[in-house]
Amino acid sequence: MRIYHCIILFIIISLISISCSSNEQDPPRPDLSNTDYIYIDNKTFKHKNDTFFPIMLNYVIACRNIDNKCVMSPIKSYENPDIYESNTEKEIQHQLAGHFQLIHELGFNCLRLCFDRISQDEKGYYFYQADDKKYYIKEHANEIIQGLKQVINIAGEKNLRVMLLIKPPIENLDLNTFTIELLKAFKDNSVIFAYDFMNEPLYFDNKKNRSKKEAIKIVSQWRDMMREHAPNQLFTIGFSEPIEVFEWDPQLLPVDFVQFHTYHPLRVPNEIYWYSHYIDKVWMIGETALPADGDSISYEEQAQFMLDAFHYAIDCGGSGFGWWEFQEIPGSHFEAQYTGLLNHQGITYTTDSAYAIQGTLKPAAYLVKELANYKPKKPVQAVNYYNMLGFNNICIKGTIVDRKTKQAVEGAVVRAWNEYWSVGINTFTNEKGEFTLYSNDECVHFEISAPGMSKIKFDKEIMYYPISGQKADIHQLPNKELEYHRISHKPFLLQSDTAPYPLFHFDPEKFNQASFTGEMETLYLKKIK
Repeated sequence: MRIYHCIILFIIISLISISCSSNEQDPPRPDLSNTDYIYIDNKTFKHKNDTFFPIMLNYVIACRNIDNKCVMSPIKSYENPDIYESNTEKEIQHQLAGHFQLIHELGFNCLRLCFDRISQDEKGYYFYQADDKKYYIKEHANEIIQGLKQVINIAGEKNLRVMLLIKPPIENLDLNTFTIELLKAFKDNSVIFAYDFMNEPLYFDNKKNRSKKEAIKIVSQWRDMMREHAPNQLFTIGFSEPIEVFEWDPQLLPVDFVQFHTYHPLRVPNEIYWYSHYIDKVWMIGETALPADGDSISYEEQAQFMLDAFHYAIDCGGSGFGWWEFQEIPGSHFEAQYTGLLNHQGITYTTDSAYAIQGTLKPAAYLVKELANYKPKKPVQAVNYYNMLGFNNICIKGTIVDRKTKQAVEGAVVRAWNEYWSVGINTFTNEKGEFTLYSNDECVHFEISAPGMSKIKFDKEIMYYPISGQKADIHQLPNKELEYHRISHKPFLLQSDTAPYPLFHFDPEKFNQASFTGEMETLYLKKIK
């Protein structure tokens, strides 16, 4: 009898286990091959039965209060500057139509519409600031959504798809409710091909040191929200650099595709390479750019960067490409101010002369039509992959293995900081699990993880020894506070007429130099189940 009861108990537990397991699986998606929606098939974006390659431009909108009506317009920084160009609903719609027509004429087929510029009052309630009025997402949800519908409709009329960036609904009932209302309002609108639920968790997640499992739980809830209320549209997150893997691990999170942001010529090819090799999902670049003011960085350099970043992304298997952003934003830091494709001088007309747009297009804008004609070739790992920024004082060596299998962990991300956390540096492990971490200052704080694996975080004082032939004093190292915003790519470039990516063609000799070296014991990670 006891055996019988044990058998019954085992069957019940097994059924519960199977049920729980199936609940975790992504429910089957509807067949969209005969609809106007964008879908994913065989790791490729598709429209009907054809490949769809998003060539996307980031565009930021703002909320206006026009005659006591919620109207969405271009942000003020796209204006002449700091003064709204249009002040009636009809003028704003005309301005948006002009911008979107110009964007489509240049060769873009998508907008990443940034709709996440939302504020919080002293009581914690969220609102969109509109001139002299606050549109609260709880009280004015319908008005806000109606204003957004006008923008989406204009984008569709100008043959542009939309990836809609929203404020992430994390642990907030109002945001959660508003997001559901938003999804339901546009569930039958194929202009929106994807929702971006969070911009760069690495920088904008308010909770620090979030566990990977907690992030998985949050994103699973978002995925389920999408499946219930917007089953025909895709779901993504705007990841930033590879150290996202410490918390918001793109390999583990149940997004439909990965969309990541990468900046600075010394970093871009390496971050593309890492995402393409170690994240097993459809991926695209959501943001990249080289700021160009026409002086310290020429417009020609910006154009070459666009070509090189696009070509390298395609060579590595990317399924889409996005540029930040439509127009320059004055009054910000250099990188943000000059990445736009349209400056604030002169007037640009659409080809039919129906729209006059304030500003002049930079040369990079005219290259967009050429991008789709590029034929991929085999990618070459950049010479600075293991020392992206060319630090040259200290080199720490170590190895990372799987605790259970004792196999090397390739593609692990190693992050370190100096004593006062003022400078951080990254590197990756090779196929043998080995890493070489170059720095300009002694590293004290460490954090290490890999896609799909655990994270370790620790402080350690390492013994450094002078490399043979070096006579430097470790207490008198140069450039100890140098971090990547102050490092130009130009001193590292090798001029070549035949290099496949001229702006990523660096001198290898400048990335393997150090005066001191140190060793770290073998480190262990384990797979997250």
